[in-house]
Amino acid sequence: MPQLRRDFLRHALRLGLASTLVGGLGMLGACRQAARRPNTKHRLQPTADASTGLSLLELPEGFRYFTFGWAGETLLDGGTIPASADGMGIVATAGNVLTLIRNHEIVSSSGAFGAAESAYDPSCGGGCVRLRVDMASESLISAEAGLSGTLVNCAGGVSPWGTWLSCEEIVVSDDQVRPSKQGAGRDASLQRPHGLVFEVDSSGPARARPIPDMGMFRHEAVAFDTRTGQAYLTEDRDDECGFYRFTPRQPGQLQAGGTLEMLAAQGAPDLRRGLRVGQRWRVAWVPIAQPLLGHTPGTHDQGGVVGQGLAAGGSRFIRLEGCLERADGIWFTSTSGGDAGGGQVWRLDVRESTLELMYEVRDRNELDYPDNIAEGPGAGMIICGDSLLRKQQELSWLGRDGRLLTVARNNTYFQGVDYRSAEWAGSCVSADGRWLFANIYSPGFTVAITGPWDDFLTA
Repeated sequence: MPQLRRDFLRHALRLGLASTLVGGLGMLGACRQAARRPNTKHRLQPTADASTGLSLLELPEGFRYFTFGWAGETLLDGGTIPASADGMGIVATAGNVLTLIRNHEIVSSSGAFGAAESAYDPSCGGGCVRLRVDMASESLISAEAGLSGTLVNCAGGVSPWGTWLSCEEIVVSDDQVRPSKQGAGRDASLQRPHGLVFEVDSSGPARARPIPDMGMFRHEAVAFDTRTGQAYLTEDRDDECGFYRFTPRQPGQLQAGGTLEMLAAQGAPDLRRGLRVGQRWRVAWVPIAQPLLGHTPGTHDQGGVVGQGLAAGGSRFIRLEGCLERADGIWFTSTSGGDAGGGQVWRLDVRESTLELMYEVRDRNELDYPDNIAEGPGAGMIICGDSLLRKQQELSWLGRDGRLLTVARNNTYFQGVDYRSAEWAGSCVSADGRWLFANIYSPGFTVAITGPWDDFLTA
């Protein structure tokens, strides 16, 4: 049994989280048997898209999918759907019709894809689109702008009241200097600061509603504690970043502002390396006095918020990505954390105020660079892959019994271009558990996957 599975199983059993599908010793026997004899139900094969006829994915036997919302298609309110399909969530369900909101991680400042009068910063090409899909006919009803005029909209999350939180993963302050891997330079076309979280309605005209008190930093994902209305936020920053909590002044009214804090694991100032799976820490929260201090003064390092938190005793992480509320707390991923640099998965128990390292990747051939996460079929977790090592990115399912299965593999070769190494993003599952949605980042489209989940997960 791989080390990842052993570690996860041990702690899942201790927490009482082992799957009811396969229990205790029976699961161990099944894993040993699977190691000797691969299960054909888990074998993936090229599968044709019901919408285009192209074999864009590899799926298990009996599974099928359709695609929609391709980059370049026409928006209902004018313009075209942008590329770089990233974070996504289901914000409304009305019978057979689902409304999804999808981020577009556009870095361009050549103009908004939505109407200029409703754009946050008319020169910027990022934002998100609303996609209404009829699951009975398995077709897209409409696509329209939900937010435009932003930059690098990476992930986000669905609020308990059915709005979408869209997060910018870049910091540009009022001086219009845009940081990049090549350095930093002034972009005179920019008119507004960036590095914010925006609330997007599930319907109605596009409008930009930033939430300044959620901070100006390299935002990634958001998850809510539905009991308290508090939001938990990840930060995708190399070298060092933080995990944050936002407490609104008025629950359900994010625009009214609130307080931003950073997690401090007691006795553990650095959580990037040198840890053991199963370690637990009591946590406290340190205040961020200036949530809009995007850079360390005198620099353009995009570290003004995390620097405040660290100075106050907060804990260092590295490249935090996905964030998900589950029955037992808030789960989040570190894409490149751990001694092997292949990723970590964390669980914050909000009731007990404890943090636990659930596992970290030791074998990067088994799992590498976990990114977006979502609650999946069979009480498992869907993990989007963004590996630098793989020629074909994978969408994985992690069970509460520790099993790790590959649900889908990117097989996209389109218009003479090989997109198989393009990351998965934006995974989410319909309320009835039948449909798994996810995005292929490039060329940019959404897939809806269905099939015999019970047979696949129990095989």
